[in-house]
Amino acid sequence: MEGNMTKKIILSALTALALATTANAGLAEDIEELDERLEIIETRSYTDKIQFGLGMRVERNSYSNTYAGGTSYDADDIWRTKLNINMKSKIADNLKFSGRLSMYKNWGDSTTRMVNNDSMQGRKPDGSQMYAERAYLDWITNPGSDIPFIVTLGRQPSSDGPSYQFKEDTTRKGTYDALAFDGAADGIVFTANLNKVSEGTSVRLAYGTPNVLDNEAGTTTQMNYSGIDKSSFENTKVTGLFLDQTFNSLPFENLAQVYTVSAKNLNANASYDTNTSIPGNEDVNVGDLSITGVMFEASKVNGNLDLFVHYARSKAKPNGKSIVIGMNGSTPIMGGLLGDGSDTSTKSGNAVWLGGRYRVNNIWKVGAEYNKGSQNWFSFTSGANDPLNKLATRGTATELYASYAVNKHANIRVGFVNIDYDYTGSGSHLGVPNKITSALGTGAIDKTKNTYITFNVLF
Repeated sequence: MEGNMTKKIILSALTALALATTANAGLAEDIEELDERLEIIETRSYTDKIQFGLGMRVERNSYSNTYAGGTSYDADDIWRTKLNINMKSKIADNLKFSGRLSMYKNWGDSTTRMVNNDSMQGRKPDGSQMYAERAYLDWITNPGSDIPFIVTLGRQPSSDGPSYQFKEDTTRKGTYDALAFDGAADGIVFTANLNKVSEGTSVRLAYGTPNVLDNEAGTTTQMNYSGIDKSSFENTKVTGLFLDQTFNSLPFENLAQVYTVSAKNLNANASYDTNTSIPGNEDVNVGDLSITGVMFEASKVNGNLDLFVHYARSKAKPNGKSIVIGMNGSTPIMGGLLGDGSDTSTKSGNAVWLGGRYRVNNIWKVGAEYNKGSQNWFSFTSGANDPLNKLATRGTATELYASYAVNKHANIRVGFVNIDYDYTGSGSHLGVPNKITSALGTGAIDKTKNTYITFNVLF
């Protein structure tokens, strides 16, 4: 009897303990679930303020280069990663923020190379650091007006403009013709949307200072909070006027742009040569440059064809000043704006860029591009994502590619680029563009080829 009673007491105690343990376990689960819900709500409170997006590209390049003298060299198996963290926020009905943090990294490379060129930050292969490639505010000053007036302030959407989006298989990410301007830039842009007055029309006026002098020649002294006294030096000033037009009467999507851009007091500085003790190797303004152009895009023609054509003319006005751009043994080589510095005559150049893309089906797309630049062609494309800066070519460049859709957020693109240079100095505004002949030997590259494959994600 006592044994049965003892068993009942022990069983009751174990049962009570089990019930208490179960209750506590349930309470712990409830608390954990509540924490998860609070974390979700807290996360949403942040993402409601700033929305994030991801862009990523992993690429392999294989370069083959031929010198003017006929010798050649290859650079195979070059891998890179490009990462974009995109941001946007609607601050108020008439004010929004957009931004992009970028890294473009050579695999296994931690060397910083591009910090002295602001337009290249986050745009050219470099180390693993992140740059603020874009950070700007769009302010509608007169909401509800028939002619909305928008002020865009900060680091502008001046890269990846039309018509890069076809090859990249994405929407247009930049505002300005990529043949003339591509790279990071700070400034202010005034936009008037004239759609209610003239259907499909908008006008932009841009102002920027892309080459602000921030160091003394031959020193590492950085600009202090009130600036450095450079009474005899004027910083580069860029102004631009752009007219965008879409034609709703056409049976396909389209965009036309006419523009003119002027850069006054183009800056050349001691970063072109580390030996600042050489006479004349100091920060100077070498003259003025202007570019005028026109472009037209036709998208989804007959549902599956995209076409584009761009044309631009550049004009350089040297002021007779020059800087050391290289060495011939112990003799410095001087370069002015598209000349040796002594020549102050106006230099004109031109370039054309055209191409197309065809949708074979929902998975495959194929495309081709062609561009040609004259002897004195120069563009503001030093910050182009393309490491070869092919649109600055003084000569001929062709590209063929095919892309395969992995899913709606990712694609694989394979392509081939062939560049045949006619003149030296493509992409640089300094020095004489000389005709490429065998006499130049290894002093100039005559041809460059690149076979590439990229894996692209946009989410």
